[in-house]
Amino acid sequence: MSQLSLKSNMLWNSIGSLTYSMCQWLITVLVVKLSADFSASGALALAMAMSNVFQPIALYRIRAYQVSDVKNEIASGVYVALRLVTIFVAFSITLLYAFSTTAISNILCIFLYLVFRAGDVFIDVLHGIDQKELRMDYCGQSNAIRGVLMLAAFCCVMVLTDNLNLSIVGMICATYPIIILDLKRASQFSSVKPIFQFSKIFFLLKTCLPSVIGMAACNLVVTQARQYLGTNMGQDMLGIYASVCTPVVIIQACAGYIYAPLLGGFANLIENDDFPGFRKRLGKVLVAMFLVFGLGATGFFFIGKQFLTIVFGAKISAYSYLMYAAILSCGSAACIAFLGDLLVAKRKMIICCICNAIALCLSLILTPFFIREFGMNGVSLVIAISYILGSLLMLVSLLRENPVR
Repeated sequence: MSQLSLKSNMLWNSIGSLTYSMCQWLITVLVVKLSADFSASGALALAMAMSNVFQPIALYRIRAYQVSDVKNEIASGVYVALRLVTIFVAFSITLLYAFSTTAISNILCIFLYLVFRAGDVFIDVLHGIDQKELRMDYCGQSNAIRGVLMLAAFCCVMVLTDNLNLSIVGMICATYPIIILDLKRASQFSSVKPIFQFSKIFFLLKTCLPSVIGMAACNLVVTQARQYLGTNMGQDMLGIYASVCTPVVIIQACAGYIYAPLLGGFANLIENDDFPGFRKRLGKVLVAMFLVFGLGATGFFFIGKQFLTIVFGAKISAYSYLMYAAILSCGSAACIAFLGDLLVAKRKMIICCICNAIALCLSLILTPFFIREFGMNGVSLVIAISYILGSLLMLVSLLRENPVR
């Protein structure tokens, strides 16, 4: 099976991931359009926020470790088995968290959305196999197909039933069959049969635990700020904030597409002790990410309000000012995710954990004051300030630490 060039991998990954992100964003738009008020949007936003607790535990930051395993020290089947274990654990923990922090009326929606997200998380480990073999065309095609199917299913069920929970069930039924396609494609490169080799699984669990805790802390920066907003200003305000700010997240996703296919290259530089090459590539990626956000910010400055008016109507466009702080928060989120993955590739898990934990602690301190003083904008400002501090700490570590393991 022939490998694709780096440019082809980046192109396929960008097309597929952007399609999926656009479809996911359109769901947050259409839930407003197709429902009577903002309560469904708020409930969906809360479920998505809860998935920010589920996702880091279920992913267990294995993709970065898996792709940077250039010596193939661990079989693909072990990664698949570990993913099944982490999905189960993440599901249990997130539901307990949901029961203890939110109203019982929201639990069914959260449960169903977690089932939906579990499919994405499982497919991710299969895409890690594709990425190591430089066949991210498979990743891009899968993401594009699933994005279109989930959007179509959500719209059809929502129009027919005006029921958010049933609409999420439709998304599950439409996208889960694609797992079979991904299994078949990944199996061309190595066995995808789960291998419950507990010594290897425990090694990965132990090794990656600090970075997983760090990722959970990183995601909780967003979750706790949004929860605080919903609790103190109402679910409608949370729905409005989510509707206005979600388009900006697409820019964050685009920044992620830049570096995701490059992780294997970073791992090779680390393995070869090429610190100058590592620093040079790090600088190029950061510059490219800043350019993406600069262009995105310029576009939203000129057409953001008109865009919101077309999509949501005049009522939502009155809140277009929320976009600007959201762009800053998304830019900082993309940076901390990238730098965190590099720390994983360098096997600096504890540093990754500490930097993210500091960011979370800062956000917990700032959230009440910023939301009280700046309202909905306070959520974005808290996220931005916290992530910028975490990113700077990570960057210092990456530039000071020699990449030799």
